[in-house]
Amino acid sequence: MVSLDPASGGIAQNLMFLKNIFQALLRYRFNSKELEGDLAKSWTVSPDGLVYTFKLRDNIKWHKGFGKVTAHDVKFSFDRVMDSKTRSPYSGDVKAEVKEVKAVDDYTVEIHLKARSAIFLHNAARPRPVMIVCQKAVEKYGKDFARNPIGSGPFVFQSMTREQIVLTANKEYHEGSPKIDKIIYNIIPDMDTLVMGLQRGDFDMVHLFDREKEIQDRVKASGVKIKPVDRGGWYVVLLNHQFKPFTDVRVRRAIAHAIDRDMIIEHLFGGMAEKLDSLVPKGYFGYTEEGLRRYNFDPKKSKELLTEAGYLNGFEVTWTSSTSPVYLPLATVIQDQLKEVGIKVNLEVMDPPAWMKKMTSATAQISVIYPVRVPDADIPLTQLFHSAGFSPGYNGLMRYSKLDKEIDEARTEMDPGKRQRMYNAIQRQLMEDLPAIPLFMKPYLTAYWPHVSGIPDIDPTFGIDFYHLQLMEKK
Repeated sequence: MVSLDPASGGIAQNLMFLKNIFQALLRYRFNSKELEGDLAKSWTVSPDGLVYTFKLRDNIKWHKGFGKVTAHDVKFSFDRVMDSKTRSPYSGDVKAEVKEVKAVDDYTVEIHLKARSAIFLHNAARPRPVMIVCQKAVEKYGKDFARNPIGSGPFVFQSMTREQIVLTANKEYHEGSPKIDKIIYNIIPDMDTLVMGLQRGDFDMVHLFDREKEIQDRVKASGVKIKPVDRGGWYVVLLNHQFKPFTDVRVRRAIAHAIDRDMIIEHLFGGMAEKLDSLVPKGYFGYTEEGLRRYNFDPKKSKELLTEAGYLNGFEVTWTSSTSPVYLPLATVIQDQLKEVGIKVNLEVMDPPAWMKKMTSATAQISVIYPVRVPDADIPLTQLFHSAGFSPGYNGLMRYSKLDKEIDEARTEMDPGKRQRMYNAIQRQLMEDLPAIPLFMKPYLTAYWPHVSGIPDIDPTFGIDFYHLQLMEKK
């Protein structure tokens, strides 16, 4: 654990808490992909679609005595994310749409867009790109705000180390106090220790239990339940186009043909994944695989492409992986598969914060990410394949910008049918250029003891909404 500043907390475990400490203008209804008000009690859109006016609730308080949430805090939060000095990975997302934010009065805020947007309301929902922070607290703590987060959400930050975070219930939360008094979140890098602790009952739940089927079966035999949660998560290989071999599309295609996804799904994921052949995830508005170039497992084709590109004897590359079990086992398997076509992969393994920094600063050569985004094609396209996502954003490695104009035009198209056709064309071109390699769709497996209730089937954002959890009587 490094930062609980929502402007910079892009790492998965940070987002887990940010969505519980902070609020945004909007949020997703529990167990649904539908938007509803969070700080905002209502909103209207101007006839030209360029001005969104949000009316804020007037009874929401900041934690720890910092007063009421106002429109001035909303303006401050948007401006802060867009400020290049903040170096927020979400800066490009917001600046691509937002022209100006105005606090009309204490509880009314206007957001002026550069152009009409079919997806702006998604970008106004928590946990990202803009959660609303307390201006007074940011000014008081400065850089230390990342370790002293003041929000208005259902849980209050109490303490933080690199391995543990403690939250307590916000008794003044405007929807009523949570049913759980305290959340103690532990980071346990050693998965064997985690499995044994779960079996002993040391933990009530494990958010992401990405383990082999035999281990899942062993844990279930202890009485633990494992539930797949649809978060729209997908695996995608990111390639640094400054690394010479990857500037050649034939090399990128060769890597795609060298990866045996069926074997990975069966043996690594226990069948709990589905192949993805587009750079827009399945289940997102705009997704299609119709008419797209496919890259099925074909080592012979892979070697032919490498030879055509001038790499008859292959080449050597460094794969940067997080220590997380979400990433490292997959990196190891793909390392072995690429070796079969002559590509020597050296694994560079580091803790999640260092890994994320290397990814967004474009100093890694190749890696894989397992992102969760709200279910509209514009979000992954803008973050991963638009110049708005250049460093410190998620397009730092690829620096792909060939479709900026097309992505921007699709965002401003309000007719769903026309927008779908525009996304179809974008996906066809992406799979020709292959700036990154789509692998799988995969649900999040949450392990928990039966006395825990409130885990959703669907959640289009990362992390757990602790407000809806409760502990039942243990039997």
